[in-house]
Parts: sequence; structure tokens; C-alpha cells
Amino acid sequence: MAEEIDESGFYRQDFSAASDWEIFNAQLEEAFQKLCINDDVCAEDDGTDVFNCVFDVKRETLVLHNAKVSIDYFFTIKPETSKTKHSTSVMINSMYKDMMAPKNTFGPPLIFGYSNKLHTISCAFGLQRFVVISPHESNNQYFSNPSEFCYLLSSVTVVAAEYYPTVPIFIQIYDAKYNLFLGVGMHATLRTNFDLVALKQSPTECRYLSGLLAIFKEKLPVNCTQAITVSVRHTYTLQTLQVQLAMNVPFLKPLLKNGQVKFEKEYLKTTKFIALPCGYFPDAATELFVVCNWIDTSENVIDSPLHTEFVPNKSSNCSMCQKVHAVSYLSTCLKDFSKLYQCKDRLGSFVGSSLNENAEDGHIANALQHITDYHYRPKNDSDILNTRRKISGPLNEAELREFLAYLFPDLYPDIKQHTSEGQQSSEQFDPHRIKSSPFDSLSSRLCCLLATCNAHFGGKNGVAQIWVSFIRELRFIWSVRLSIPGVATGFPDTRTCLLNQKLQMLNYCIERSKYRKYGNQSYDTESTDNFDDVFTQTLDDDEDEFYDCAEYAPEGRDKRMGDLILLDWNEPLFIPKTQDPVPKTEDELLADAEAMIKLGSGSEHNMQLMCSPLLSDMEAFKAANPKAKLEDFIRWYSPKDWEEDAEHPHSGKLSARMQVPGNTWQTVWQEAQPVPASKQKRLFDETTEAIKILTYLETRTIGEIYELCLISVLHAAVLKFKDILETYDVLDVFESQIEALLADVCYLSRDVQIIGQHDISFKEKTPSPEHIIAKLELLETQLYQFKCFELLISSKNSNSLVKIKQKFSEMIKNNNCCSIRSSAKRGNEKDTECNENELISLSIDNELQNNLIIKEYVLRLRDEIEVGPQFLRAIVKDKEVRLCGAFTENTTLL
Repeated sequence: MAEEIDESGFYRQDFSAASDWEIFNAQLEEAFQKLCINDDVCAEDDGTDVFNCVFDVKRETLVLHNAKVSIDYFFTIKPETSKTKHSTSVMINSMYKDMMAPKNTFGPPLIFGYSNKLHTISCAFGLQRFVVISPHESNNQYFSNPSEFCYLLSSVTVVAAEYYPTVPIFIQIYDAKYNLFLGVGMHATLRTNFDLVALKQSPTECRYLSGLLAIFKEKLPVNCTQAITVSVRHTYTLQTLQVQLAMNVPFLKPLLKNGQVKFEKEYLKTTKFIALPCGYFPDAATELFVVCNWIDTSENVIDSPLHTEFVPNKSSNCSMCQKVHAVSYLSTCLKDFSKLYQCKDRLGSFVGSSLNENAEDGHIANALQHITDYHYRPKNDSDILNTRRKISGPLNEAELREFLAYLFPDLYPDIKQHTSEGQQSSEQFDPHRIKSSPFDSLSSRLCCLLATCNAHFGGKNGVAQIWVSFIRELRFIWSVRLSIPGVATGFPDTRTCLLNQKLQMLNYCIERSKYRKYGNQSYDTESTDNFDDVFTQTLDDDEDEFYDCAEYAPEGRDKRMGDLILLDWNEPLFIPKTQDPVPKTEDELLADAEAMIKLGSGSEHNMQLMCSPLLSDMEAFKAANPKAKLEDFIRWYSPKDWEEDAEHPHSGKLSARMQVPGNTWQTVWQEAQPVPASKQKRLFDETTEAIKILTYLETRTIGEIYELCLISVLHAAVLKFKDILETYDVLDVFESQIEALLADVCYLSRDVQIIGQHDISFKEKTPSPEHIIAKLELLETQLYQFKCFELLISSKNSNSLVKIKQKFSEMIKNNNCCSIRSSAKRGNEKDTECNENELISLSIDNELQNNLIIKEYVLRLRDEIEVGPQFLRAIVKDKEVRLCGAFTENTTLL
């Protein structure tokens, strides 16, 4: 018989278990605690409006109905001085203070898209702290069901009332592109509902103040008799301005398109030639707007479809704003060049077999000719230049020769060169000490040429073609031992970029090779006869030959060392001729340091690296002073380690570190043989080092070429723009920004030097290349804006350039807006001071009313005892209208 089942058990419900709604409330509270909302207490009124504040965001994620939900806490970053404890009343009123603050009424005009920087909620209500709950990006969906709105609003109301008062909480509804939010803010006895409504077709009552007042008063209690404060702003559009500024793409000839010249005929005449483009795209323009404000007026002002008192000539607060659309060739070139960073392709994938042409120059077929023929190739021998294999790429032979003539003018005297008027010296003092290439040096020219070639002459393929051609010319210069033009002599300067150091090292190898062959004899590379006259072949000395100091006279003596004599012999002490120090580039020094750290101090390889120069100097000293001992060597090599006896001038003792038994100095001295520097094994082999440099350059990828040229290109770009400002005589307006930009380039160039590879906190402060390019792009946009501003003022008044610069500086500081006066004020003869300072004379009359594009209304009512703060913002644009309301009601919290 089957068991009896109590069917009532299926209908039992455990009311002690938490529901999904309660679980979500608990998760929401926990998320708020993680965001530390109560820890960020708003300070008292500090005089700054929300439109000039810097916002930060904290985010937490939780799960609702098997879907992720994001909780974003937006708050302003306060100065250190304002991060103090405040009373409870400050916390309670902080939300209402933000909504009712007059300074938060109007920010920049909406036409400028300032909402891209500020959240829509901050723009609508002026809040400095709020929480937004929205679907996570991974969901690809949004809240669209009214039941979901009620579910979330009930949760946030409970959490806000119980745990986090005065911080309004919003829920983003519908598609994110509409920027629609529902919110709630709680107080001990007041509750504020935040609503946003957007209408594509606005009703008549929403387009004028009379209708908005009716909507606003419907939300108020019947017994409310207080006056409503009204603020209105109208935005008008003016004629768009365009200025044809000179542009120039170096090496690019004017192109004909449909019988017209595509580029400007007159190029910008700068004082220094830098192979980077300049100028602006033809569609560059500046939009002009006039903004008229009526702040905190009476609600009795007439504004209806039949008549309005909000006309421009009655506004006492009027300003002009600019919105610039200008894309420059220089910034575009830098952006395109920065994209090469991710390219890991090698040069062979672009130029093919042309990369191995230089290696084939020394193959077996021509080996005997290269060994026996020591004649220099004449620099103007174009036949030999043309016989070389063409490097595959987008550049034709004429363009390639022009680029190479710019890099190596001495090798192509038949091609017209690009020179700088009033060229500055490459040794000029750089106050920022940027680790880049000296101005107008070979490395600087090459870097700028590669950036321009990437933007206008074939992209990555053109860059590879130029780079391989450049290496081919370097191999030719090395083979004939010519000095590299545009490269400083001497050791590599570690204060410059790595590319410039490599070229300096190659140039030093060439100089050392010529010195070893010809010594101090003079030679002329223009004439092969002079080369044959001075050429003498030197036979290699037998390495096994032994030199006995007793049989041969001392060798390698340079000069006497004052009156010093050897300690145990009455013979003068001679300074020997030693080998030159070994030059190293920055990457080689870093590699040696890393190797020494990895191998340890006791490693034999480390001892060899450190003691090779010391052994060479000791052997040279023994050859010049056969009867000397270690003490004599120390007296010359390290005088600080020799303690002179005051009573006996020619006697003394070694320092304590030199007297340690078995120290490195004693060991090396015992191993050293008396061999002059001329017969020692060379510490620096210029041939091997030169081949290493050429191989290093040939094996770079496109991304590594970008890294070698980045700092030089950024530095040259800033100098180019600075020179353009000097040409237009506006450098004083942008001088502080230029100096800050150069400082950023300096920090970036010394990233490895100053920051190191482990200090993350300091590394975050270093500007990125994208940040520097963005700042330069902004300055170029402001330059175009200035030229349009100058054209506007010059067409109205004959004002001096100094006054124009002063007014433009005010515009830049005020977010592209400057104040002007209405016609009514201009007629006031008593206001003489303002008439003297006024630069812009605009005829603001009723005709401007036809150009009205945006109307904004802000209605406020504050009575904390009866109805609490009430707020309404209306934005009317064409036929669209957007209503943002914050209405407060009395409530009792249980």
C-alpha cells in the first residue's frame, strides 16, 4: 500500500529565509562599504563649480538575476587641505548645496560637448558625489522593463535611507546612448526623486518659460507661495570662420588635380628647416557662438510664444565662444608614426633581397678587388651610384636620391640641398637636456625624414626603403673611410639618443681607422692620386716575437713625469704612451653592467672586463720604465693611493687598500709584461665595432626603428611648432605650454635613466608619447583658433596685437569663451573703462534671434522646512527637449 503524502507540505513557505530582493540589498550594502562612500565627505563650499572639478571613479560589480551589474561611485578629488572631518549637517546638506549653488547653474555651452568630460548627472544637477547602477558592459543589454526600475529603486531607497544618506543613487535605464537616469536621494526627513525625460518632439509648453513654470508648480504643494528663481541661457550661432594658413609637406611637390593646385603655393617660411610637415587640412574652420545669460531673475519675466523678454540686446551677461575643427599635418604625422610601435616585421619582409646587397659587396667575387684596390670613390661619381641594385619600395629613384641628398649632402653635390636660414649650432645649450639628437644632425634629419616618409611617401614600406638606403650609404662611407656628415667627432655622447650614439661610434671607428693607416699625414679624398701617395702598407708584427727589456731600449715613452725618479733607481720616471680608452654606447654599458651583476664579483670574466685596460697600462708603463715597480706605477696611475713621506721627498708607502695581500693590482702587475702600446693587442678593434654597428642597424624591426627615432621626432616636432609660433609672433602666448611640453619630452627621454625599471610609482608620472602628441595637437588647434580670433577682431576694430593676445589668453583660460557686452551697455557713456578695454564689437540685435540654437532654463525653489529644495533644468535644442528634475518631498523613515 502506498504511503500517504501530506499534500499541504508542498505549499509550505519558509518566511525566515531571505528573498532575492533582500539578498540584493545586502550585496548592495556590501558594495557600498567597499567603495568607502562615507569616507569621502564633501567639504564646505570651496568656491569651485562642478564644471571645473576633477572627478574620480570607483567601481564594484555584483550579480543580479544571473547578470552582472556595475556600481560606479563618482566623486570629486579634493585638495589635501580640504580632507578634514566635517559635521553631520555638512554631510546632510551637501547634495542640496550642489543643486542650489548658483555657480553650478551653467557650465560651458552644451554645443561644446563638455559632457564628454563630465558625467551627464553632474551636468544636469551639479552634483559632486553620486552613485550610478548600470548593466555591466559584458551583458550587452540594459534595463528596459518598468518592473526592473521599481525593483532597483526600492532597493536603492532602502540602502540609501538606512546606510548612506545625502549620496544620491541613480539607475541608468534604456540604451546608454540616451543618457537617461532615475535616482533617489535620502535625508532624515526629506526624500528627493531625480528624473530625466527626453522628447524628440517637444510640446509648446516645454519650449518657453511660461510652460515650464506650470510644470514646475504642479510638483509643488498647493500652499507653497515662495517665489521661484529662474536662470536662462540662450546660445546663438554666428558665421563660421576659415583661415588659409600656409602648409608644407617637405619634399612633396605641388600636385595637380582637375587642373588646380592641390597644395598651397606659398609655404611657411620658418627660420629652421625641419623635415616634418606643417599646416592644416583644407576643411579647418572655427565655429562662433554668442551666449547670453540671465542669472537668478524673477519668475514674472514674460517668455511665451507670443512675446519674450529674453532677447540678446537686453542681456547684461554676454560672452562669445569658439569651437575649433582643425586637424594639422604635424600631429597627424606623429600619430601615424606612433602606430609603427606594434609592427614587429623585419626589413627583409619589405625590401626583399635588397637588404643583403651590402653584404654581397664583400663576397668572394669581389674580395680580391676590395683587398687590392685602395682608391676612394669620388663623391660625385653618379655612374657608380646608379650601378647599385635598386632597393624595392614605393619610392622612385629620383625621390630616393633627393632623400639621400638631404641626409648626405656631401655625396650628392648635384642635388639642391635643403638648408636652414639662420641655422642654430648643434652645440647650443639645451636647458631641458633632452636625450635626443642635436638639431640638424644626421640622426635628427633621419628621424624626421622617416616620420614624414611614413605619412606621405609609402608608409612602412617607404620607411624600410629609406632605412636600408641609409645603411647602404653608411657601408659605403665606412668602406672608403669618409667622415660621416652631420655627426660629431669623438666618443659617443651618452647625453644624446642611442641612434646618435651609434652613428658617433661609427664615425669614431672611421677616424681611428684613418689614424692607424695614415697617422698624422694629410690626405685628400677628392683625389685618388693623393691617396696613392700617402698610402703605405704596414706589415703585421709577429705575435710570437719576444721583446727583452735588457737588449732593447725602452719603447713607448711619451714624456717625463716632472722631476720624479724611480724609487730604487736614480732614473727619471716616464709617462708611457697608452692605448686610448674604449668607447661604449649606452646599451653596451648597460649590457656590461648587467653581465657583471649576473656573474658576480668573483667571476673570471668580470675580472677580465675590469682588468684589461689596467693590464694594458701596466705593460706600457713597464716598457717605458723597465726598472719600475708597482709603487712607481701607483705614483703615476693613482696618486691618491700613494702616501708621500714628508721628511723624505722620494719615499713613501702605499695606501691600506693597496697593501692588502693578493689584491687585484698586485696580481695584474705580476702578470704584466713590458710591451709598448703599439705592440699590444688592441683593446678597441674599430673594424669589428663598425661591422657590429652596421649589423645592429640592419637587424632592427620597424617597431625598434620607431623606438630609436621616437624622442628625436617628438623633440623636432616641438621645435618645429615653436618656430612656427615665432614666425607668427605669438610665442609669448604659448611659451609656458611649450616649456611644459619640452619638459615632458625630457622626462620621457630619460625614462630609463631616471626612473629605472622597477620604480612603478615614478613611472606612472612619466608622460606617454600619446600624451605628448595630444598636448601638441591641442596647441596647434589653439594656434588656428588664435588666427581666426585675430581675423575676427581685426575685421571689426584696429586693435593692436598685444591687446588681441591678452583677450585670447582670457579665452583660453575660460574654456574657449570670453566676455563681451551687449549693445545696451555699449551705449552707456558712464562705463568708459569697459569701453577702453573692449576688443570685440558685435552688433547684437534682434536679427541674432533667428540664429538661436539652444535654450536652457533652470528653475529653483528652496524651503527646507515645508517643501525642501526643488530643481528643474530644461534644455531645448531645435525640436528636442530634455527635462531634468529633482523634486523633494517630506517622508518618515522607519
